[in-house]
Amino acid sequence: MLKRLLQVFAPATDLDSSAAHDRIPLAAAVLLLEVAHSDGEFHQAESDLLGSLLVQHFSVAEESLNDLLELAEATRKGSHDLHQFTREINQSFTQPEKEQIIEAIWQLAYADGQLDCHEEALLRQLGSLIGLSHRQLIAAKLKVRDS
Repeated sequence: MLKRLLQVFAPATDLDSSAAHDRIPLAAAVLLLEVAHSDGEFHQAESDLLGSLLVQHFSVAEESLNDLLELAEATRKGSHDLHQFTREINQSFTQPEKEQIIEAIWQLAYADGQLDCHEEALLRQLGSLIGLSHRQLIAAKLKVRDS
């Protein structure tokens, strides 16, 4: 399984459709991990929620979750920007689905009970990168915060 996941970020010209499909959960996992680590701490509540968000929103199988998270963490540490990951989201999801994704990311940001300024800044950047307006980003934030 890990070998297959490692092939996911091979040059795009050689990807078949199933490997391209695997890129979406990996991209989502990297973005979620980036948000979880953006305040300098990775809390247990964030770790617990991260897995359920990947299963719920990105159809990740429970049995492959640990492998995906290991690869996502290694990918996150080796990456220099978020564009390659947000590009996968932009190419694969509709606008309403992107709004659901940003809601999931807001849930993760609030998982430890507080919103750090670094988390909020990163979420604003991610919202912009996936094509959400400021109004959509704030609406998602308020929906999560007030629930």
